[in-house]
Amino acid sequence: MKHFFFSLKPRERFMALAALLVAATLWSTGAWARVRGGWDDWRALEENAIVQKSWLAKEREIRNATALAVQGLDSGHGYDQAKLVAEAVNATKEAGLSANTESPKTTKAGKFAIHSLQMSCRKADLASVLRFYENVKARAPYLAIGQLSMTADRGTAGTVTFKATITALELLGDLPVGAKAAGEPEAAGK
Repeated sequence: MKHFFFSLKPRERFMALAALLVAATLWSTGAWARVRGGWDDWRALEENAIVQKSWLAKEREIRNATALAVQGLDSGHGYDQAKLVAEAVNATKEAGLSANTESPKTTKAGKFAIHSLQMSCRKADLASVLRFYENVKARAPYLAIGQLSMTADRGTAGTVTFKATITALELLGDLPVGAKAAGEPEAAGK
């Protein structure tokens, strides 16, 4: 290889060295990017582990808050998909609106099912939107507005198009008897 290199003309040697230098530069920048990417991934994992440890440290507090929140819920009073659609449509009609809805989506976790429904109303005045909000608020804690966005209608003063995600909570089965927060005293007379 050495013999071949020195047999080249000086201009060809210079071109070969320049090509080798470009190739080495490209390889080293790629290697540096991989090293930095690995370092960044490792730091992200460390930060994620710290966050996870903090959540695990709050386990008792979260369980207490969950138990307190669940105490007020009754089995059978939640809304399944069909009842969610009916209640959402009733809330819009009571507010003087007509809504377009999509099929509800369901997420199940343990003893709970959370149903969500996307809906939109066009050419709604703000007073009707506020009445709709109050109608949904009256059905809490089993029905809530997850997201609400409003866009002013063009050409029609004072009206908006609003899109909302209505979520419903359904309790699957009965709560365990005596569901209470950890560390709460037992009721007297038991």
